[in-house]
Amino acid sequence: MEKVIKTYGRMELAQLYFPAIAPRSAWRRMKDLLRESSTTAELAEQTRRVFMPAEVSLIFDTFGVP
Repeated sequence: MEKVIKTYGRMELAQLYFPAIAPRSAWRRMKDLLRESSTTAELAEQTRRVFMPAEVSLIFDTFGVP
């Protein structure tokens, strides 16, 4: 199934990648995942609580569509 490229809340997006764990734990794991890639490392350090469509597209391209 194709996910829509749109603005996602950071925990909402993390839950797509880690659906079996609590939202806060999913976000922590997502941050670790983002830090592993040089193309997405800066996204782990942002203070906004949302990912813009261009950032979501970059995440999907790097880690695959959840």
